[in-house]
Amino acid sequence: MAAALSEDVQKLLIMIPLFSAGLLVCTMVCHGELARLKPSHRHLTTFYLMISAGGAIGGILVGLVAPHYFSGFFELPIGLAWCAAMIVLVLRPESSEIGNRWLARAVWIGSMAATLALIGYLGYEIRDFRQGSRLLARNFYGALRVHDEGDGVEEARIRKLTHGTINHGEEFLDAERHMQPTTYYGYKTGIGYTLQEAQRRLGLRVGVIGLGTGTIAAYSRPGDTYRFYDINPLVIDIARTQFRFVPESEAKVDIVLGDARLSLEREAPQNYDVLAVDAFSSDAIPVHLLTREAFELYFRHLQPGGVLAVHVSNRHLNLAPVVAMAAESLGKRAAVIDNDDDDDNAVFTSTWVVVSARQSFFDYPFIHGLATPAKRMPRLRIWTDDYSNLFQILK
Repeated sequence: MAAALSEDVQKLLIMIPLFSAGLLVCTMVCHGELARLKPSHRHLTTFYLMISAGGAIGGILVGLVAPHYFSGFFELPIGLAWCAAMIVLVLRPESSEIGNRWLARAVWIGSMAATLALIGYLGYEIRDFRQGSRLLARNFYGALRVHDEGDGVEEARIRKLTHGTINHGEEFLDAERHMQPTTYYGYKTGIGYTLQEAQRRLGLRVGVIGLGTGTIAAYSRPGDTYRFYDINPLVIDIARTQFRFVPESEAKVDIVLGDARLSLEREAPQNYDVLAVDAFSSDAIPVHLLTREAFELYFRHLQPGGVLAVHVSNRHLNLAPVVAMAAESLGKRAAVIDNDDDDDNAVFTSTWVVVSARQSFFDYPFIHGLATPAKRMPRLRIWTDDYSNLFQILK
């Protein structure tokens, strides 16, 4: 996982200046053409009205039409290709303002070659992206992709769900390992140890905020009840049809569509033994799930000795003190459990904060040996529905 992150960072270091340069060129050409085509004062009202109408049409195409007709974020490469084609049109020799005819022709030929190369590259990337996918889908919440990876050996092949560029779950395709928990939910992770401690009792009730591929259902046993909450209907459909954690679970599995906090507020107390909160998408933080009021709601749905497990892995924000402060304000104990990568088992580095009022949970050997107190941050205030401060927890 660390190697993958390093590779992503290297790609960003290349892509950011390239896209920035492309944006600069496109905007300069587009605005330059608007200025050049500006009519006389008599027609200025119509001119500015058309510019506004064009902006509105663009917003409709990107916000409404593209998510409905495109299965990925293809409007960006299409827009780049159109802009490059327009640059070629603007630089054609007969309309160029370059005094030297041969220089004007050379610039035009160079821009045409660059445009054709760009269109070819973008077309290849889109084709490669689509061909390597089992499923591509997109809605208001983003673009989802299901694809298989591996070296051809069945035991090593895995199926991935990605949301944009973010991995939302993996499953081994090997029949003997397909129900093995992976990514942030392996046996030696915070949620893994929490569920193993809970499994000392029968008939568990487990709530999970954030479905993904449904990996946590890999821990289920006959007689257990697992209840997932997710706001994205596409994620629910994919978890049921493309991955086997939910369909082949031995427990009773319920999936609730909608915002998790609103759904919990409408429900009667569920008496969960474990409630896992894992609704973060990349580095986007749903603050409303980390406030004191949210934690009060969570513990209303937990049994008196139940455990709240919050996944706080994040490259840029230190969320553990936020969770610990909310927990302590309710008289609960909080501890942090970290784990390292385990490439052989497709397990990623992760950080979980486990919260409970039950001392026997913290005395469980693995919890006792691995859990550490959350480090306090000076001047950090407890987050509420009326107050939060992301800048204060930047790493």
